[in-house]
Amino acid sequence: MMAYGKRVLVVDDEEHIGHLLVEYLEMRQFAAVAVTDGLQALRELHRRHFDAVITDLHVPYLDGLDLLRQCHLVWPQLPVILMSGNLLDTIWPAVAQGAYACLPKPVDTKKLIHVLSEAISDSDDLRSGQGDRIIHMLEAQPVPERATDRWRAGGFTEDEAR
Repeated sequence: MMAYGKRVLVVDDEEHIGHLLVEYLEMRQFAAVAVTDGLQALRELHRRHFDAVITDLHVPYLDGLDLLRQCHLVWPQLPVILMSGNLLDTIWPAVAQGAYACLPKPVDTKKLIHVLSEAISDSDDLRSGQGDRIIHMLEAQPVPERATDRWRAGGFTEDEAR
């Protein structure tokens, strides 16, 4: 998939991390914007179209899970990728809220680009009426596994998490 012109909102309270991610995404032909809190993210989402959101779990005013819930209320097809330094506490709440993926911090930029490109492609397929939603939950796995492959993270299967 060509990333050129695909818009990504990056939400991280550490401004330098947000700017580094924006620079990295722009080198990969994404159009990226960084904000430092959940309320700024919602304002940006209301101002213009984004193809995906990448958010840290711990951001001020509206944390990553709350932002995820708000996004799915207003923009149900918008893929949201969560980042966290502690995935064990994040994976199952993120799954329950419909996160497209959870990535460990510090984020592996190659995995991020892979997951982001797939998320946007899947979202485009859903908007056009094709394809099924695929959820990735990554820990230290070299390649993301599809939910239909009964992935395991933290010792639990997707079915056991429900």
